[in-house]
Amino acid sequence: MFVNETLRLISENWFLQEPAFFALLCQQQLTENVRMESPIRCGQGRLEYNPLLLSRKNFAEVEQLMRVEMIRLFLKHPYERQPEGCSKEALSIGSDITIGDGYCMLHKEKLPVRDPGYYHLPLGQYYEWYAKQIQGQKQEDEQQKDSQSNQNDPNTQSNQNNQNNPKTPSTSPFNNPEDKDKSQLWRDDEMQRLRINELINRTTDWGTLPGEIVEQIKASTKAKIDNRHIWEGFHSTILSSQRHLTRMRPNRRTGFLQMGSMRQFDTHLLIAIDTSGSITESMLENFYGSINRLFRYGIVKIDLCQFDAEMSPIEPLQHAQSIVQVKGRGGTSYQPIFDYIMHKPHDYDGLIILTDGQAPPPTLDGIMLKKGAKYLHTPILWVCNDKASYEVSHEWMEKTGRCCHL
Repeated sequence: MFVNETLRLISENWFLQEPAFFALLCQQQLTENVRMESPIRCGQGRLEYNPLLLSRKNFAEVEQLMRVEMIRLFLKHPYERQPEGCSKEALSIGSDITIGDGYCMLHKEKLPVRDPGYYHLPLGQYYEWYAKQIQGQKQEDEQQKDSQSNQNDPNTQSNQNNQNNPKTPSTSPFNNPEDKDKSQLWRDDEMQRLRINELINRTTDWGTLPGEIVEQIKASTKAKIDNRHIWEGFHSTILSSQRHLTRMRPNRRTGFLQMGSMRQFDTHLLIAIDTSGSITESMLENFYGSINRLFRYGIVKIDLCQFDAEMSPIEPLQHAQSIVQVKGRGGTSYQPIFDYIMHKPHDYDGLIILTDGQAPPPTLDGIMLKKGAKYLHTPILWVCNDKASYEVSHEWMEKTGRCCHL
C-alpha cells in the first residue's frame, strides 16, 4: 500500500512540476513484478516495479529511480541503439553511465547510477561506445578469474593471490543481478520508438530538465537508421501467409500436445547498386555488406542489378557474396530502374536502391498518377552511403519512398 501511494504522489507531483516525465509515464503500463531483481525497470511499453524492494526506500529514492527510467525512455535505450555482441548487463550498465555522465553532471543531481569514472572510462562518450567498452571489461574480468582459478594453488597461494589481484569476485563491478535484470525487457521496437518520438516533438515544457539534456533527447529523434532498422521497413512483406503445421516445433500454448506451426519466408526483393564513377571501393564494400545481412532475416529471393547510366542485367543472388565483379563506373541515372519497375511485369515485394545520391531525380512522366500502376504497389527504399549524401538528397527521394543512410 505504501508503494502504490508513493507512486501516486510522484505522478501528481510530476503533473505540476515535470510535465514531460508525466506525459511519458502515462504512456507506460505500470506493472507489479515481485520476481524482479531490480526495483524498477522499463521495456515493452511497461514500467515494472518490485514492491518488496521499493518498500525499503524512502519517497525521494523512489522518485529518483523513476526519474532515471524516464530519462532512459526518452533516450530510447530500451528500444533501439543496442550494439551487437553486448550482453544484457553491458547494455544496462552502458545506459546507466550515459545517464550518469550527461544528466547528473549537468543537473548537479545525484541519481542512483554510476558515472563513467567508476569503470575508468572517459566522460563525454555515447551509449553504444560505453556498452562496448563495458562488454570488453566484463570479458577481461571473466578471463582474469578463470586464469586465477586454473593457475593458482588455493592451498598455498590464496593470500598472495588476494594481494596481487585486488579485483576478486567480491569486488568486481560485474555480475550484479540487478544489472542483468534491468534490461531483460529491452528489444528493438519501432512502434515504441515512434510513440516516444511523437511525444518528444510535441513537448514544449520540459520541467527541470537542463537544456543540454533536452537537446540530446531531441537529437535522438533524428538518429540515423542502422542496417537492422533499414530492413524493418519491409517487415510487413517478409512473413508469408502460408502457415505449415509441424510436430517438430511445440505449440506456444499447449506444448507438444498439439501441433505447432511455422511460417516460411518468400519475400522477393530487387536491389539496385550504384556502381558509377563517384562510388568508391569502400562504399561498395558497405553496400554489399548490408545486402549480405539480408540472408540473416530469412529472405531467399533477392534479385540484384548494378547501374550507372544504364541498368545491368538482373541476376538472382543466392547467398552472401565475398567476391564481386563491378560493372559500369560511368555516369549515374536512376531512370532505367524506374522505367523497369513501372513498365515491366514483375512480382517484387520491394525495391532497395543503394547510392550516393549524385544524380538527378528520376522523371516519372505522370506514371504515378495512373490508377493501378505497378509502381504504386512496389515499396521503395533509398539507402544513401552516408549522412552527408542523405542530407542533400532525402527531400526528393522521400517523394517516391522511404529514405535512410548507412
